Amino acid sequence: MPKYHFEDFPVGRRFETESLTVSEADILDFARRFDPQYFHADPDAAKAGPFGGIIASGFHTLSASFSLFFRLHLVEHANLGSPGMEEVRWLRPLRPGDTIHMVAEVTEQRPSQSRPDRGLVWMRHDTFNQRGELIMTANCLHLLRRAQA
Repeated sequence: MPKYHFEDFPVGRRFETESLTVSEADILDFARRFDPQYFHADPDAAKAGPFGGIIASGFHTLSASFSLFFRLHLVEHANLGSPGMEEVRWLRPLRPGDTIHMVAEVTEQRPSQSRPDRGLVWMRHDTFNQRGELIMTANCLHLLRRAQA
């Protein structure tokens, strides 16, 4: 497996994940544990709700999407954590039986001014369903080791 570093993430570089199909059982399990709103956790009540049925929690969509990204093992060797995210948007619901994948694109890269052994990489993470519809976006900051360190 390649050992990527900060320098391997120039602006414009893109990565696409494999796909993941989310079942109703997956949605209910996540919702009942972490986001028990009725349209995530109660199939009967959800039918009469604003989405006409069960949908995944946005946090479930986010978690599943980032799981797909980290399974690429791109930042595994150099990963020093993430200082945060901005502009997380849920544009369409994730429904039972949907299959998602993520495309990540480097939008900014800069070496740390105070710690020369690392750098900051901003990536836009876009999640799509099986119809190619954009369902979620997030801008994530990755703190990565530099190769020269």
